[in-house]
Amino acid sequence: MRMDGRRLWWGVMVFLNLIAWGCAQPIKTVESGAPATSNFSVLIASQNTKFKEAVVSEIYDELKRKAFYLKIVDVRHLRSQSTREFSAVVIISKSMAGRPDPRVESFIDNHPQKDKFIVLTTGLASSWKPDTPGVDAISSASVMEQRDKIARSIVDKILARVNSRKTQ
Repeated sequence: MRMDGRRLWWGVMVFLNLIAWGCAQPIKTVESGAPATSNFSVLIASQNTKFKEAVVSEIYDELKRKAFYLKIVDVRHLRSQSTREFSAVVIISKSMAGRPDPRVESFIDNHPQKDKFIVLTTGLASSWKPDTPGVDAISSASVMEQRDKIARSIVDKILARVNSRKTQ
């Protein structure tokens, strides 16, 4: 069987992305505020890239000013996270060949409160968005000039969830 240039290129890209998924340094877990004294809490799971770090930093700065309890973890640690105590769960990860990090997809599928999730998937224009009802999904290329706009959009979605819980 002969492989044409385009298929070979995609195969190499998939292979390199698999290596990058497994070899990238995980982000350090960070907590801000005290869960006992904060009315609202947000879990943010992300991956270690400059763009994602910049978006998380913008979200962190804004929510810290509002006295939220924040916990930031690497996507690799999602499986061990409970979402019960969080008002919102933000997951920021990349897609590869139109599919998400399998840990993200599995984590979302296995949690009953889908309306807590805000998912930002970075990648090509055809980036993955969960088709699960209730999950708020955003797809974007990793363009540094857009980080403020994307972070603001995520913060607005978090605040909308928190405000809707206040009225319940």
